[in-house]
Amino acid sequence: MQKGNAVRAARVCHAGVINQAIITNVTAVLFVPFMRMYGFTYVQLGLLTAAGFAAQLAADLLLLFFIDRISPKLLAGVAASFSCGGLLFYGVLPWCFDRDLYIPILAATVVFAFAGGMLEVVLSNAAEALPKTEGGGVCLLHTVYAWAQVGLALFLLGFFGVAGTERWNIAVLVLAAVPASVLVLLSRAQLPKTRKTAPVRTVFRPFYLFAVLAVFFGYGAEVVMNQWISSFAAETFGAERASTVGCALFAACLGIGGTVYVLAERRRQTPPLPLLIGAALAACGMYLLAALSAAPLCALAFAVLCGAFAGALSPGSMSAAGDFLPKSGGWLLASLALSQDIGAAVLPAVSGAITQAYSMRTAFFILSAVPLLAAGCLAAMFFMRRLAAKNALRDGPPLIKS
Repeated sequence: MQKGNAVRAARVCHAGVINQAIITNVTAVLFVPFMRMYGFTYVQLGLLTAAGFAAQLAADLLLLFFIDRISPKLLAGVAASFSCGGLLFYGVLPWCFDRDLYIPILAATVVFAFAGGMLEVVLSNAAEALPKTEGGGVCLLHTVYAWAQVGLALFLLGFFGVAGTERWNIAVLVLAAVPASVLVLLSRAQLPKTRKTAPVRTVFRPFYLFAVLAVFFGYGAEVVMNQWISSFAAETFGAERASTVGCALFAACLGIGGTVYVLAERRRQTPPLPLLIGAALAACGMYLLAALSAAPLCALAFAVLCGAFAGALSPGSMSAAGDFLPKSGGWLLASLALSQDIGAAVLPAVSGAITQAYSMRTAFFILSAVPLLAAGCLAAMFFMRRLAAKNALRDGPPLIKS
């Protein structure tokens, strides 16, 4: 692909992942206002998060069958259109219904989450096929996602400071301009397809299975903390604005951690699994410290710092799988995205149930096992890759018969 085309495709990928940051986090930032204005419970909020990721899971399942058969540009265009429509629907809900908004909000979330999940997988495959020097790679996309989340939190903080949280829907209508911009950028770009050199069946080996589990636990650890950091901040300081600040700080840590990981990956040319293992163990420690710290400010600080470590786990695991396993087209990343969204759907719902029954700190304490399990899967991947390298060195190149 020519450099100009690669740059335009990278811009589409970055705009698409900014859209993903919006659809994944806009409701989480609104958790506290929704509890005050509409009486939503922790269980309802947890189910709202789970429904969004379940919709993304459905998109992943659909793409398993179509991603290598349909033009990625067409798939991205359809997904961006529905994402824009879903956000517009979300924004007009308070004008169409009274206070009983839970079911309409749930329906709108399913629409834009399905479309956003579809867009994310298509553009992740395109980014992985682009040169990393031109903005390609899954890990860089996740870092852009994190900084977009910071921008979202700052935008909402400023908007709420001027207009108040009661007009949250106006902010959502403004944010619908992001998926619209994806359509504009897409009209001038060509998206590359992921190279396919082997059939799908060659992927199924223990390394792949551990990668699936690493993505499940790694992204689950990130999303649980990400979805509840706003409520945790508000519970600690008793203010709605504190919840938005908590989201912004957590996202900034995601961005910092992701940037460090991307630089390390570029320097070594391969995904540094030992760094990911250390990040998973550190994330486990942050969960425990957030749960056990007596001082509210210290507990919140540890919860925020968790983002610096948890943010690299899922994209790093995906990148490692793509680097080590045979190229099977877009199917590989689509299947890993499926595991990612299952973790993001199941674990926040579990967290919400534990919080409702006991407390948020109890939920953090119990779910500290999630990044620990991710560390175990990453360690298994590391030793498998090391063993394969030793075997290749021992066996040497194949003999050529004359």
